[in-house]
Amino acid sequence: MKVLLLAGGNSSEREVSLTSGKAVFDTLTRLGHTVRAIDPSTGASLLSARGEYLTVGSGGDEELPVPTAALPLAARLDETDLKDIDVAFIALHGGDGENGAIQNLLELAGVKYTGSGMAACAVSMDKAITKRLCRSEGILTPQWERYRLDDGRIPDDLPAEILERFTLPVIIKPNDSGSTVGLTKVERAEDIPQALQTALDESSNILVEQYVPGRELTVAVLDGRSFPVVEIVPKAGLYDYEAKYSKGKSEYTCPAPIPATVADGVQRSAAKLFEIIGCAGLARVDFILDDDGRFYCLELNSVPGMTDLSLAPMAARADGIDFPQLIELLLESALRRPAR
Repeated sequence: MKVLLLAGGNSSEREVSLTSGKAVFDTLTRLGHTVRAIDPSTGASLLSARGEYLTVGSGGDEELPVPTAALPLAARLDETDLKDIDVAFIALHGGDGENGAIQNLLELAGVKYTGSGMAACAVSMDKAITKRLCRSEGILTPQWERYRLDDGRIPDDLPAEILERFTLPVIIKPNDSGSTVGLTKVERAEDIPQALQTALDESSNILVEQYVPGRELTVAVLDGRSFPVVEIVPKAGLYDYEAKYSKGKSEYTCPAPIPATVADGVQRSAAKLFEIIGCAGLARVDFILDDDGRFYCLELNSVPGMTDLSLAPMAARADGIDFPQLIELLLESALRRPAR
């Protein structure tokens, strides 16, 4: 099969995406597929002249081009050597790779691709919309408020408004970003302005969410099938970017050591959210389990990570599906669906 692998991108999660792309590329190659790898933010190949996957800091004569704001991939899809692509494998995280832009481009080009469609990606990328859907379906989610700061300025009265609506601590984060980039747990009133600025540096849409103490859980869902629950225990207390992508910074247990009734409820809620958003392929839903046994949905990730520390492949392994099998299942899922 001829596969077009898309990795990199121009979001703050670019490096994670390139790492996911490396794991997927190596597996696709071992499985005997013919793989072209392109960074959609540059239109450049991610493969060296020898056919080796280029990574950040790989050295040598060939370096990865700097990403741009445009999508040069659109022009490349017209090239002869991409005309007979069977399927595109999306290993992009955040930005255009997860907000529906790349999915829309591939649909217009008539190329089948892994994962959710344009609409589902756009909905799940907007955390406030996802939380509204949770509430409408009876899935608990922490209290929240979204603030649009389109002029790039933090209103003078916003910190006071947040203190009126919420009880510290709160989580302040971009409404449409991932990998906890731009996220701050705020425990002191005087830290609110800096937390708002940190989120604003990533997005003009900011989400303020009531902090719920508890255990971090996540459920990967493959075409409606929930995998075993993973529990995450960050050693520093907060599951931030460093805890996610640095070896030894977090511990993971799968299946999570929680009551069977709770595990079943979390899995059912994850599958329900997957369905109502209209997801396809692989997604991951994050939860917090409080001391009273109530679980709160935080968000759905429509393009979960595929690195050696990633949680969706870990959950699949606990269900008897190794990484190569998971990659094949994602390809089969994409090919089964009619061209959009």
